[in-house]
Amino acid sequence: MRFLGLDVGSLYTKAVVMDGDRMAASQVIETTGNVAEEVEALVDAVLSAAGVSRGELGGIGVTGRGSDLVEIGDTRRDDVSCLATAVSRLVPDVNLVLDVGGQSVTSILIDGDGCVVDFMRNDKCASGSGKFLTVMGAALGYGVEELDEVAARSRNKVPVSSQCGVFVESELITHVNDGVDPADIMAGICESVAKILISQALKFGFQDEYTITGGVARLRSVLDPAKEKIRGEYRDFPYDPQLACAIGAAFLAEEE
Repeated sequence: MRFLGLDVGSLYTKAVVMDGDRMAASQVIETTGNVAEEVEALVDAVLSAAGVSRGELGGIGVTGRGSDLVEIGDTRRDDVSCLATAVSRLVPDVNLVLDVGGQSVTSILIDGDGCVVDFMRNDKCASGSGKFLTVMGAALGYGVEELDEVAARSRNKVPVSSQCGVFVESELITHVNDGVDPADIMAGICESVAKILISQALKFGFQDEYTITGGVARLRSVLDPAKEKIRGEYRDFPYDPQLACAIGAAFLAEEE
């Protein structure tokens, strides 16, 4: 039996079709002001890619900040529960999840049964989030898909002293006016995001094994410096980390 998971995030909406622990198909679109209409098209597209009809699904799980804007779904759960479920099932030895979403960074402590013990979120400020990197990249003239490549070209990384998005953008403009290579600026910004991840990890102290999820986890320029400083053994999430929450939604639909 196949189950569909839908994560209506602040920047992107993700849909996956899971057949047990195997992903049959996935689709990602930008989240806009026409969520309800676009989700219907997204669901049709991912079901077509998986070769399954809606009537053949065992259920649909929905999560994300925009989940209340869509009518479909048999199960609605918060993102923390979805992430904990996805990680505990696919990476069972992990007891700490660091999720870098569109507007926040969340650290989730889970026990051996996959239950959430505690979680912390830095949602009072978007620094370190996907939106933060999108804005900083745009200020340098790059799309988010180019950021990793740009940062990788750095030869003299410029430290970014502030984690506040407003001040970082001001600092960025100063560096540009001083003729600093955009690659060096971008590398410094990515390292500042890594420091936020490290700080989030430390809030729960030393953990044996951890993973990092969310779209930002695809950026090696953020992931690598974070892994160097976070204590514990890093474990890769087996699928695109941006899809982790949607996968968890599908798993919860299956369980319920």
